[in-house]
Amino acid sequence: MKQGKSAQIKKFKKQKNLQKFQESKKLSPFDYNEFAGFLRARFFLTKQHTYQPETFEVASFFLDDMIATMVQLNFTDFTSDKHVVVKMNEVMQACLVQSTDRDWRYFVTLMPVLYDIQSFLAKEASVNDRFSVQTTPFDPNFWRMIVRTVLAVNYFRYEGKDVKKVMEESNAIDDLQFKFLSQNDKDDDFALDTIEDVYNGVQTAEPKLKIKDFDEGKEKLSDDQLAEEEAFGKRMVETFQKTAIKDLVSDQEVQMLLAFHKGMAKEYNLTHREWSNDALASFAKDHLMDYWTPEWDSLDGLGGEVARYVKFLDEKKAVDTVRLGELQASGLDHYIDIKALNTLLSKLSKQDVQNLLEKPKREDAE
Repeated sequence: MKQGKSAQIKKFKKQKNLQKFQESKKLSPFDYNEFAGFLRARFFLTKQHTYQPETFEVASFFLDDMIATMVQLNFTDFTSDKHVVVKMNEVMQACLVQSTDRDWRYFVTLMPVLYDIQSFLAKEASVNDRFSVQTTPFDPNFWRMIVRTVLAVNYFRYEGKDVKKVMEESNAIDDLQFKFLSQNDKDDDFALDTIEDVYNGVQTAEPKLKIKDFDEGKEKLSDDQLAEEEAFGKRMVETFQKTAIKDLVSDQEVQMLLAFHKGMAKEYNLTHREWSNDALASFAKDHLMDYWTPEWDSLDGLGGEVARYVKFLDEKKAVDTVRLGELQASGLDHYIDIKALNTLLSKLSKQDVQNLLEKPKREDAE
């Protein structure tokens, strides 16, 4: 009897100790923005000065996709505050395959940093209670094959073909993937001449916008009204920059926001007070790049600043017809980010791409 009681007490103590251990290891409620923001910030601080500007920006977009996909594929465990084992190869392949709105140069310039991104996440996971990673030795030729296949699939997709039907009825995707291959003694290479020729004249698919097109038809603004709107925009954007956290609003962002004031007045005859969700989205889609030239600097996340600026104008009682919640959920932020990225990528020559393949890192970082 005593022995049984003693055993029960020992079992109870063991359970209490285990419970205390589990409580000490209990994770805080999962916050995606906090989780993703920390990883992005770590990547920026550790890698920004390592890569060429073009390579770093492309890598930043891919890292953002990686974070979103690893959470999406393990959503239940992340939101249940369990420790998650991320299957890195599965996540990387999903990110590449799902990138259906990128210029072909995105995938090629990304290739030299895939291993570094994988290593970065593995290193962060080693000191993060929330997740760990499971992967296999990195085989660059395997990932080059995946990239070539994505390029082949996207080509048919951009041409308006039913990819599933193409795959069922022919070997066209496999054949094109092999056309994109150039082999040497050690590794596979990209046949950049062939890729460039195949994609010549092909329009890259754009992200979807959940806002209807703007219905124009307003009376044209006078030269004085155009000048007044541009001056107002300059004052407001400067105030927006000055009142933000230091360095949060970049000079590039300032130029983008000024483009909305100037361009929407000229193209749609609208002052800031008449801005609407439809007008903002249509301008971004059809005219923004005529009024703003993006640069290779902090592109990822730039589009989200439009809604933040509109909220600032709303607090200043300067807009009347913008529905902020709908604007934030419209996909406009992602649309502008990708539009800017693809615009810059399309300006890279074949030689520029080759140079980035050979030297993705800055000379002072090597």
